[in-house]
Amino acid sequence: MTDVQAASQKQSPRWQDVRAKAIDATFDADRRRAGERVALVFRWLFLIVIGALNNLNPHSGPEAKVIIDAVLFGWAVLNVTVQVLLVRGYRPGKQFSLTTMVLDIFFAAAVVYLSDGFNSPFFLGGSFTPANFYIDPNATIGKMFLFLVVALSTGYMTRELERERRAAVERAAQADSLRELSMNLVSDTDIKDVFDVLVDHAVQMTTAEHGRVIVSSQDGFSVVAAANRDGKETVPETEVLDEHQLAQAASTGEAVFSSERKNMVVPIASSDGATVLVSLIQTGSTFTNQDLFAVDALTGSSAVPVANALRFQRSRQEATTDGLTGLVNAREFRRRLDAAFARPDRRDVPLSLLLIDYDHFKSVNDQLGHQHGDLVLQMGARIVRATVRGQDVVARYGGDELAVIVHDANGAAAQRLAYRIVDAVHAAAVSTIPSQHLTFSVGVASYPEDGFTATELVAAADQALYLAKREGKDRPCTFPQLVTELELADGNLVAMLAEAGPQVMVAVAHAVDHRNPVTQGHSSRIVAIADAIGRRAGVGSSDMENLRAAAFLHDVGHMTLTSGGEGFEAPGHAEEGEKVVAGANFPSDVVAAVRHHHDHFDGGATDGPPEQPPLMARILAVAERYEALTAGRGCARVTPPEALAKVNEGSGTEFDPAVVDALSRAVQDRGLELNLPDIALPALAAASEPVSAA
Repeated sequence: MTDVQAASQKQSPRWQDVRAKAIDATFDADRRRAGERVALVFRWLFLIVIGALNNLNPHSGPEAKVIIDAVLFGWAVLNVTVQVLLVRGYRPGKQFSLTTMVLDIFFAAAVVYLSDGFNSPFFLGGSFTPANFYIDPNATIGKMFLFLVVALSTGYMTRELERERRAAVERAAQADSLRELSMNLVSDTDIKDVFDVLVDHAVQMTTAEHGRVIVSSQDGFSVVAAANRDGKETVPETEVLDEHQLAQAASTGEAVFSSERKNMVVPIASSDGATVLVSLIQTGSTFTNQDLFAVDALTGSSAVPVANALRFQRSRQEATTDGLTGLVNAREFRRRLDAAFARPDRRDVPLSLLLIDYDHFKSVNDQLGHQHGDLVLQMGARIVRATVRGQDVVARYGGDELAVIVHDANGAAAQRLAYRIVDAVHAAAVSTIPSQHLTFSVGVASYPEDGFTATELVAAADQALYLAKREGKDRPCTFPQLVTELELADGNLVAMLAEAGPQVMVAVAHAVDHRNPVTQGHSSRIVAIADAIGRRAGVGSSDMENLRAAAFLHDVGHMTLTSGGEGFEAPGHAEEGEKVVAGANFPSDVVAAVRHHHDHFDGGATDGPPEQPPLMARILAVAERYEALTAGRGCARVTPPEALAKVNEGSGTEFDPAVVDALSRAVQDRGLELNLPDIALPALAAASEPVSAA
């Protein structure tokens, strides 16, 4: 059974019976109210004329006049009572109309009986002629009054029919409004928009002053939309939810009124353990059956769209939220990180990333079980969520890892936040294994200092996290700290690469680029260009990782040489790089690409045997030339199209034509526009005028 079918069946058959009875009662009440308004006019006319006849009749004694006036006063009290009830919105039922009719007969009979029976001047018998006026003027005036009443009542009933016609037109307009509501709800799957439309129509179709849409679930009651008759989307702060009334409506599936009928709660639809309720409030008057009828019609029109919206929202939430911690999941985290890098102002706005690891978490699961481990994960997530800012994104990145996207924060601000998180988890003292408390290791990386792309920034934060765990855990470490350690490694570089491998690969590339101001960001740009070329040159997904590794490490040989040289490319760095990468046990494809990335496609090598270099090396060769031209390394800086034209000049000789074609396609479809930051090169600032890169 689908959620929509469940929502429909929830209203059958009892709820449909209630709806049918409400419709019948509404129409009957409208007819009786019109009849009572006509009866009011009749009574006042009778009371005025009979009172005048009684007090102006010269044949009646004072005592008889007082008795008739007393009866007329009682009749007037009845009329005033009925009029007050109708003005206050009371809709008469069958018993009410029967009671007023009986009382009218009683008072009329009392007037006739107490004023000489059938000889009463108020009993309109006999004929109506001019001669009779002199014989019995009271009877003649009574007959004239009868004709006057008939004429007035005919006119008044005509006006009431016109009023009913206008009411019918209003009902037709209300039906059109319901159809429009249904169309709006069906065409919109955004649950916030659905709730806004729903509560606005509910307020406008009733006498409510304001209303709220409330979702009832196992977590309690939450207000998801609000509307006022004046158009504002807020309700008074002093107004609290009547949870008992809400729970009653959610459990029974029926409308619930407060005792004074100033608050009405109507269930709309249920799906996935959640029930949508509309709560309407007014202070000046009370809700009537007509209001219930209007909201009931709204319920019938919106139940299916609301159930669909609930189901869609639940599916979307499950697709983007981690079920255990309530944080966004890894896929949604990556989507939001990519979105941050796609912002038009991305180059002007700093961005930082924190990767947080639960220290010694495996021992928690091993010693106390996964249930306790889940509790520790939840507590840690709450601590992080409570420590970061509202605009920061906290995600469950892995089994025991969290990630925080810190918007508009540079490296220093992100590092301070990391220390606050470490201090917060210390203060919380969450028990893990006996005599131990939860601690965090945190890796910090920032754009643009530590990574130019989303992938590189994640890698940089992960490598900073590696340093934090290697240094003893329970601390934050930044990516620049790891880069500095690698720069000072000297002879230990091969050993560190062999030990950590990909976990320090990006940091090694940054350490290499720090050797000369002109090479700042060089490796990151090569990785971005090589990645764009590889995806368009048909490189497989497994080989792409090796291509990125080769791009990060292609200049690692400079770390073992004494000088970078004036030409930015020290002689012999490819051979030295081959030794370093091979000694660190990287795959043979990566080793070959590092060794031959300066070789020519046609076999004419700058050094070594004259043979065609491997594909990864050919890709790096094209990426190096394009990067040098667009960054102005060793030449005048040119635009991407101009750089592409110069690379094309070497196609077939120095460069692989297929690789050049892949680069051309990447430039033409603007695939490199978001991946190549605009880098200032102070060493060349006086030599050439910078031209904006892609």
